[in-house]
Amino acid sequence: MKNKVLFGAIFMATWVGTLIPGALAASPCSVGQKAEVLWKEKWYPATVLKVNNNDNCYITYEGYDSSWNEWVGAERFRASFEVGDAVRILWKRKWYKGQVLEVSNDLYKITYDGYDSSWDEWVEPSRVSR
Repeated sequence: MKNKVLFGAIFMATWVGTLIPGALAASPCSVGQKAEVLWKEKWYPATVLKVNNNDNCYITYEGYDSSWNEWVGAERFRASFEVGDAVRILWKRKWYKGQVLEVSNDLYKITYDGYDSSWDEWVEPSRVSR
């Protein structure tokens, strides 16, 4: 009996562990979103034109003609936010609504909706989404 209970507990922990990362993942892009795309070790400003079912982003580079448009995956895509943008912030495995207060050196100072300024913090781009 103990072995069955132990096996069941291990199975459930493993099964739940495979679900949690997917539940926390946000789509890397949305249509109309401003972003930066990595191309030959440099980040270029871009705008998302389409999103497919695999969460790939079809982008256009700012200042370049449409012949440079391309599909990019999350590994080459990073969101770009400006002061005042409404965002979602990942904190302790849960997404909270908030707003960008400042942008500096690839970090965002954010405030959480409904919380006082003592909760404001600087976060890396991986914790911020649309």
